[in-house]
Amino acid sequence: MRSGTHARRARGARRWLRAAGAAMALAIAAAASAAHADDAPPSPRLILLISVDQFSADLFNSFRAEFHGGLRTLSQGVVYSNAFHVHGVTETCAGHAVIASGRHPNATGIIANQWYDQSASVDRYCTDDGTHVAARATRRLGVGPGMLEVSTLGDWLKAASPANRVFSVAGKDRSAIMMGGHRPDGAYWFDGKQGFDSWGASVAEAKNRLAPLATLNTALEKRLAGKPPVWTYANEGCRVREAQFPLGGGRVFRAQLPPGTPASIPGQPAASGPALPPYYYDDVTVDAAIDLIDGQRLGRASGTDLLAVGLSATDMVGHAYGTQGPEMCDQMARVDAQIARLLKRVEALGIPFVVALTADHGGADIPERLAARGYADAGRIDTRAMLADLNAAVRSAAGIDWDALRPAFFDPTQLVIIGTDGRALADKALKKRIADAAAARARTLPGIAAAWTASELAARKVPAGVSPDLLPVADRMALSVFAGRSGDVLLAADPLKVPAPPLPGLFMMGHSGPSDFNRRVPMLFWWPGAPHQERALPVAVVDLAPTLAALARVAPAAATDGHCLDLGSDQPACPRSPR
Repeated sequence: MRSGTHARRARGARRWLRAAGAAMALAIAAAASAAHADDAPPSPRLILLISVDQFSADLFNSFRAEFHGGLRTLSQGVVYSNAFHVHGVTETCAGHAVIASGRHPNATGIIANQWYDQSASVDRYCTDDGTHVAARATRRLGVGPGMLEVSTLGDWLKAASPANRVFSVAGKDRSAIMMGGHRPDGAYWFDGKQGFDSWGASVAEAKNRLAPLATLNTALEKRLAGKPPVWTYANEGCRVREAQFPLGGGRVFRAQLPPGTPASIPGQPAASGPALPPYYYDDVTVDAAIDLIDGQRLGRASGTDLLAVGLSATDMVGHAYGTQGPEMCDQMARVDAQIARLLKRVEALGIPFVVALTADHGGADIPERLAARGYADAGRIDTRAMLADLNAAVRSAAGIDWDALRPAFFDPTQLVIIGTDGRALADKALKKRIADAAAARARTLPGIAAAWTASELAARKVPAGVSPDLLPVADRMALSVFAGRSGDVLLAADPLKVPAPPLPGLFMMGHSGPSDFNRRVPMLFWWPGAPHQERALPVAVVDLAPTLAALARVAPAAATDGHCLDLGSDQPACPRSPR
């Protein structure tokens, strides 16, 4: 009896000791956690997210030694010189949706700047959401973020606390709207004619959102009514890049500043009057950003505010003149100076802040200059002849008597299949025969590196965890496919070929394709006192939004395709995944 009692008492004592030990361990862990929380760096009061449109990693690296302003400052922080957009259709609207959400286009639904809406049989621009309206412009199909199928960093901040302010401003509506997300306090874009515009559920709401920029808009209206500025050299060293290139038919492209009169689209009337130089869009965008910082007292509350700034001029220069001429050289000096002006204002606030800079896509140079530099295969694709060839092949293979293929919007690399009624073909079996025949023929055409049907890309299972520089081209394209919006047949032009005629000052090169020229961009993080670290191994642009969310200590509304990047001990750490 005594022995049994003694055993029970011994077992009870052991249980008590285990419980006491566990409680002590929990207390120690809690104390350590509290101490860690006390030692943890504060969340930034302001996140400044900058997107430089078409700022490829090649541009960043080739001009890096010549940066003396804002880009030099940002280059002293955490530098990812090999960040990749993992998807294949590399366009502005798609790229900005990726930056803001951490999701690929097959999730965001923003697969390009524009597409053919198969359900409505109508060409649709990426902000034509049919729900929202602009404060100043009249858009038949509306303007807003309604076609963005996922939430964004700005949305996560607003969900965490409505007191967190979210603003975006850019030279393009698609940049501002995508980076602002669904619930911004304001999203603004420069229309190039009157000033800045915004969107809302009604005109009254849109105008109310536009009120913070009313004073700037009044000043802009006066400036825009006058004579446009002449684009001369801000950096005289760029003059050595002046050259001229034959375009065929007796035409010559002269790379110089001021640039020549822009070409006009064949069959369209020439533009009346001189156009604003591209850099003007960046200048006024930074004006607006500073107005928002001051007028809205961004970063001066207890939470974390977001200001997303889309600098659009680099893309305008790249399209109109290429990436290696005097025009882009001068633009690099100008964007460097504008970023410096913006950083100076933010630094003067004396608050904890973080700056992140990246690009929506990259881009290569014009084929005429590439050919002059020894790239013998550089050239252009006659897209009218290509489309005629594909339609002839389809008529023969599918046994039809009409031209069933047409470009989605104006994009000759995304082809949609149209029936005799002028609408999206409803016969699925016939549609498949036509798509298969078109893709097979396209693969044989000069200048076309690859072709796929949308259905075969949609069926691909893209593996997770593959380094973005090693992902197969078909997988890249699959990440750009969204049902009902993507073309029925998708083409990838050879990286040295441009599927468009040369139109100097208007359109000389594009960037919508899966090559690394178009996908590889810089991703820079900087804050006062940031360590200078060159992180050269590949990362993905989808990592940006979850990284900034971790710095602000907010959680994405759903799983993202990217993951948080640890920026160092003086910034809030990435949340640990549960084991």
